[in-house]
Amino acid sequence: MPRPSPRLPVGWAMTLAFDFLATILTSLVLCATGMLLPGITEDYGPATEPTSPTALAFFLGALLLLSSLAGTTVLLSRAGTERPRILALWFSAVRLALLASVAFYVAYRIATVEAV
Repeated sequence: MPRPSPRLPVGWAMTLAFDFLATILTSLVLCATGMLLPGITEDYGPATEPTSPTALAFFLGALLLLSSLAGTTVLLSRAGTERPRILALWFSAVRLALLASVAFYVAYRIATVEAV
């Protein structure tokens, strides 16, 4: 069984590093938002506790991000051929692009609300 080359090109290594950082930071922000949701909405009561559907959606989003990062790591580390390795790298690049586009959209919305 052919083994993939042990070294990654610099571009892919940087993509993986930025993807890891962006995924971890986004997961932390989602968890913090889920925990602070009752204070943000200023509506204290049984519907806004950490078990509220909105807070659970933030926690689920963080869990999905972390599990996709773990899946990419498993695909990349156990790749017996070049095909799973390329799949893992592209999966990482797509996740990074989605996270960056959402971050830019949120920043744009914040800037346009502040400007008005």
